[in-house]
Amino acid sequence: MPTRFGEVLAHGKTKLDVVYTNESREMSYFLEQLKERWLDTAMDHEKFLGLDLEYTADQRGVAVIQLGFAHHVLIFQWASSDKHCPELMEFLRSGITFATVDITNDKLKMSTSMAHMAVALIEEEYGDMKTNFPKSQHKLWEKAPLDRINIEYAAKDAYVSYELYRKIRVVNYGQRHLE
Repeated sequence: MPTRFGEVLAHGKTKLDVVYTNESREMSYFLEQLKERWLDTAMDHEKFLGLDLEYTADQRGVAVIQLGFAHHVLIFQWASSDKHCPELMEFLRSGITFATVDITNDKLKMSTSMAHMAVALIEEEYGDMKTNFPKSQHKLWEKAPLDRINIEYAAKDAYVSYELYRKIRVVNYGQRHLE
């Protein structure tokens, strides 16, 4: 499957630049770009990534890994890759701070408190994001290529992880002047 680049509407006028692939050999390039073009040039308080995972239909493994930085999202379909991606494993262990709103299975819905935080801090539509996603699509994270609806959902998940952490940091560290 060739790598796909595209734009996803997160909410309102906020658009996300999305790269989607299941090609392990391409991940090295995309991770290098993510690091060099965005992380390395970001201000210190912005050096973190949103991280989210989607799981296989049997809930026993990771199907999709989403990394988000500002309005950039990298979606890697691990389940349909050759599962040999040492660059990704090295990147995940490199000391970068990862923000996530869910470290377990978010199959049914985002926890109420996280949904409320997303609504209060980002955009109202995130309150229903998990429940509005068709249940049938949750079983298709392993199918390659991913359907457009799955790519949009995955991109928004990564963006919410990033944006919630960014907003919380602004409040916790008195960085409102940086908004």
